[in-house]
Amino acid sequence: MSTNSSEAVKIDKTDKQILALLLEDARMPMIKMARETNLSHDAIKYRIERLKKNGVIKQFTTVLDPAKLGLHVLGDVALSLWNLDEKKFKEFDTYVKHHPYIVSVWTFSGKWDYFIEIHAEDLAQFNEILNEIKLKFSGIIKDSETLFVMKELKFRMYPNIF
Repeated sequence: MSTNSSEAVKIDKTDKQILALLLEDARMPMIKMARETNLSHDAIKYRIERLKKNGVIKQFTTVLDPAKLGLHVLGDVALSLWNLDEKKFKEFDTYVKHHPYIVSVWTFSGKWDYFIEIHAEDLAQFNEILNEIKLKFSGIIKDSETLFVMKELKFRMYPNIF
């Protein structure tokens, strides 16, 4: 049983060391982690399982380079919505969460309600995706702003606290 995602989980220096190794290479063999941490293979396995059970480790994943897959344009779109009812809200929410070229979706407080990140092959495809969203949901999109990523200076999926 995992803990509530908002609860802080106590982790010690050794757990942090294991997490740092996993963040560097999630496929690192446990035997190598054991050597790096001066723990036994069984202790590493136990700690990783405990970190998974407690929700500290949510998943093991692969990070792809979108440009190597032909997705050279990364744009973020901020959207302000209005005139929402529950049905329209659910339809919009489902649409952006399941669109294949929308890789991230956040909701915000303040001027912008949604922030979506779109990866596309080129500007024409990006424009098609954005126009599709605007046409499909023209009755609820009040305002939008598009920002294009010019250069990635840093990418991390987690804070650098280890």
